[in-house]
Amino acid sequence: MSDADPRARASDAREDRVEGTLLGGACGDALGVPYELGSAPLAAGEVPRMIGGGLGPYAPGEWSDDTQMAVVIARAAAEHGLRTVDALDAVVTGWVDWLASGASDVGTQTRQVLGEVAADVDGARAAERARLASYALHAQTGRTAGNGSLMRTAPVALALLDDPAALGEQARAISGLTHADPLAGDACVLWCHAIRRAVLDGDVPDLAEHVVELPHARRDQWAGWIADAERRTPSAFAPNGYVVTALQAAWSAICHPLGDGPLVVASLSAAVHAGDDTDTVAAIAGSLLGAAHGASALSAEWLDAVHGWPGLRADDLRDLARRVADRGDPAAVDLQVSDELDEVAEHLVSRGLGEGHHFVVHGRPVRGGRSSEYIGLRVLDDGSYRVWYSGDRGTPRTYVETPDWAVARQRFVDEVELLGASRGDWKAPRRHRWKRR
Repeated sequence: MSDADPRARASDAREDRVEGTLLGGACGDALGVPYELGSAPLAAGEVPRMIGGGLGPYAPGEWSDDTQMAVVIARAAAEHGLRTVDALDAVVTGWVDWLASGASDVGTQTRQVLGEVAADVDGARAAERARLASYALHAQTGRTAGNGSLMRTAPVALALLDDPAALGEQARAISGLTHADPLAGDACVLWCHAIRRAVLDGDVPDLAEHVVELPHARRDQWAGWIADAERRTPSAFAPNGYVVTALQAAWSAICHPLGDGPLVVASLSAAVHAGDDTDTVAAIAGSLLGAAHGASALSAEWLDAVHGWPGLRADDLRDLARRVADRGDPAAVDLQVSDELDEVAEHLVSRGLGEGHHFVVHGRPVRGGRSSEYIGLRVLDDGSYRVWYSGDRGTPRTYVETPDWAVARQRFVDEVELLGASRGDWKAPRRHRWKRR
């Protein structure tokens, strides 16, 4: 046996897990469709089947909006990656087209946000307009923590397998295109990091280990929710339209498989037996199970039957998943940060201001997670600089977009220092002004 054989086997196994991420979510979705909100009876201990029906005229094996929206993200990721404004615009315009042509059983919140984007005849800056609509809805209602962004988040993990620093940021950003509540973003960050580790390691990770990727203020709360899911069975978390209980139900199903069959089948059976939003809980659980165990662990009967908008079947999802993972930039973003951004970040650190706590420079990894409020700095696609404020509530507020680095740098430093001083955890020395070293 040649030395290359073990490497080839490892590569094949990883590819199987990449394919399993999309296929597992789709199979869970189609398995849960018939039983949503009690649409079909399911006896205690009964293994669910892809019999179609549910809340729409679904054919046996047909997936719902959970996978439909994930496919849109995956297509944009395969074409553009998920790092740029153009990529996020492609995601939103893809969703708008889907809403007009093939959407089924669309969540009220998602429909409202995308409807506002569709009503604007100017197709430019679609992601920005979606985010504005999403945050406006959150400001108006305070209730935007549905499970509709978590159900579709798996392709984000595939697009950024080699870049954990960017993964959390983009998972939260794509969640916020329709679901502005910080808890929805937290859930997407947690699940994407878990999927990434599952694909890379070939096993279901300890979800609680990933709370370090969340803002400090909410880590203990999420750790408690995860521990609760590990103690109780999935039905304890119904109703599960709320993003926290949806994640808990999915994680509980993985921790408490139902029956003596193959592990993936038993865990997805448990997810459907959670009741209520059965297709979404099973889609969420299926994406992580597929990432950990691979497409080869899914039932052949399921793979033969699963299909859906826009005319895709299992082999199409295999191909799409591979293209998303292949398109992901293998070089981590922190290796691409320009010298001037590195320099200003190190300057602030040397002055006692916390990276991830007071400020974030896009592309530099944040060790131990981010605050819920910070000042951001990034280079835009056209080479200009953006300085903005990000907080838990409301649209991220841009302070300045300029091609002049000196202007951007000074505004960034000033705003970071103001934030640090306002929190009372940092005191500015006298007569400070930025000096290049």
